[in-house]
Amino acid sequence: MRSTAWKIGLAAMSVLALASLSVSSTAVAAGHAATAAPATGFKVYNTYVTYYGWYDNTPPGCATAYSGCARGTGTYKDPITFASDKAEFPVGTIIYYPTVEKYFVMGDLCGECVQDWSNPNGGPDGGPGLHHVDLWIGGKGADEFDVIDCEDALTQGKPNGAPLLTPVEANPPSNLPVSTQPLYNDKTNQCFGGMTASTSYGQYANRSSGDCITDPGTTVGTLADVAKCTGAADQDLAFNGAFFMINKLCLNAVSGAGKVGSKLDYAACSGGPNEQWEINANGTITTIQVGLCISQSGTGLELAKCAASASEKWTYKSEAAPS
Repeated sequence: MRSTAWKIGLAAMSVLALASLSVSSTAVAAGHAATAAPATGFKVYNTYVTYYGWYDNTPPGCATAYSGCARGTGTYKDPITFASDKAEFPVGTIIYYPTVEKYFVMGDLCGECVQDWSNPNGGPDGGPGLHHVDLWIGGKGADEFDVIDCEDALTQGKPNGAPLLTPVEANPPSNLPVSTQPLYNDKTNQCFGGMTASTSYGQYANRSSGDCITDPGTTVGTLADVAKCTGAADQDLAFNGAFFMINKLCLNAVSGAGKVGSKLDYAACSGGPNEQWEINANGTITTIQVGLCISQSGTGLELAKCAASASEKWTYKSEAAPS
């Protein structure tokens, strides 16, 4: 089954924060033999590293495009599944990510990674030729918000929202240090290194009209619309990992995250796929599950196939958290 794995964390922590994590290392543990391709030579690539899990996989669950159920503990003999473009990393390629001291094996498809690597015009994060891998963190049975917050906290970005590239080692030796700490602990809801995601507050202005996303009401089912940017409270949206929230409600695709033309409203927050959004470096806001763009249509919002038009791009202006 296919995994799109669109997750990007704009509210990510800095490289210094991750570098300062205190992790315990151990000798490589015994496990099943990795289904890795023969090594073709050790190489280091500066890579955009993102994370995905049970709730923002496509469809939600552990199914992968190439290797059954995503899994692994992070040792050389039991590497964790990662998703990418198989033209960038052939299926079965083992990589080592020093930031989290774990091994990973290519076994899934990441739609955004394909765009960043293979699209002649580049993808949402850059490219063509931008190395991008999406690392599996699990999360089955855990709180959806906690899992996606962990993904966002571990993903590293620059202050302007652009991706931060960090070294990834391809075809590494088998004796590198391995942290025993899981990327996400399903039993304790703890993120690797105690990392937490921050919440941003602010306005999102359409680059075509200049209007801002607005919440015209405070009840479930109120359609989202756009209005002249005023800085008022009804335009001060919180973005936490993958969710836009205001008045204790979440921005939601009415007809589903994969439906072109679906209107957007404000619904009770469930953590489900219709409420999961991604802010991209190119200014688009897309559904995590399928990658459709939020577009202005008249005074309302709807989902559209991304065509790089100004009506699909948004400019963020920071505001203070509501008192």
